[in-house]
Formats: sequence, C-alpha cells, structure tokens
Amino acid sequence: MLSTKNEIEIAVRLYENKFYGTTYGKGLYRKAIYNGSIDLQKPNVKYVIDLFSFDDWSNQAKTDEQMEIVRSSIDLKDALYSWVYRYDRDTKEKNWVYGCCVMDMDSNNIVVMIEDEESRVESDWKITAKPCKQAMNGHKAPTLLATNADLSEWKK
Repeated sequence: MLSTKNEIEIAVRLYENKFYGTTYGKGLYRKAIYNGSIDLQKPNVKYVIDLFSFDDWSNQAKTDEQMEIVRSSIDLKDALYSWVYRYDRDTKEKNWVYGCCVMDMDSNNIVVMIEDEESRVESDWKITAKPCKQAMNGHKAPTLLATNADLSEWKK
C-alpha cells in the first residue's frame, strides 16, 4: 500500500544558489535559482530539487513522463519549477522520480507532487515557505523552509 498525503510529514528546505549565473563550461551556465531538499519522515526518504524558470526547467525534460508533466503544466510568470530526484544517502546517487515541485515566488506557496513506487510514496502537498534566520554558529541554514510538521520532533 502506498502512503497517502495525510500520513506523511514533509519539510522542504531551499538554499539560494550562490553559483547562479556562473559558468561550468563553455556556454554552460548554472540557472537554478534555488537548490534544495525535500525530506519525508515516514517513510524516511530524501529528495533533492533545483528550482528553475519554466523554460529552463522544461528544457531539461528527457523522458516521455517528463514531457507529459511539462505539457500538463502552466508557465506561471512568477513561479519556479523543479524535477524531483530521490537521494540515496548511502551511495550518494540521485534518481529521478515521477513528480515535480512548483513554487510561487510572490506568495512562497509550494506544491510538491511525488509518485515514487520504490519508496512507496504517492502524494502531493501544498505548503508555504517562510524565510529562515541565518545561523550564527556556522551551520548552513536554509533561505526558505516549508513544512507541515514540528521538526523538533523528527529523528535525525
């Protein structure tokens, strides 16, 4: 049985991409405005995301499933889009899962849709990101955080 959205706690952490606009090869530019992660508590799964403009995001579509998502998506003027990749903490591998993440830059509303059979997750969430204070102790704090849970109760 796949988990449903009412059972799954989620935390989306977004970090400003400090390398945005820089090159990583001849004619190749880093275009992600935010880099981030999506953490689920039960099941304990981590996903990684990079938020782009609609054009930059849709140009990354490689599979028929991704093309289907692009065709069914609307190019919202002030929104950022990301593919969703499951992150294996042991092997450090990232594998694309069916789904996407969209953030409205005006309201900071985030919609996440994930269908990941391997992790038994088939759900969607609508949550709002809030700005984070930068940590004074040297820890890297996210720029924006969106969650539907009390993160102080999460197991590390």
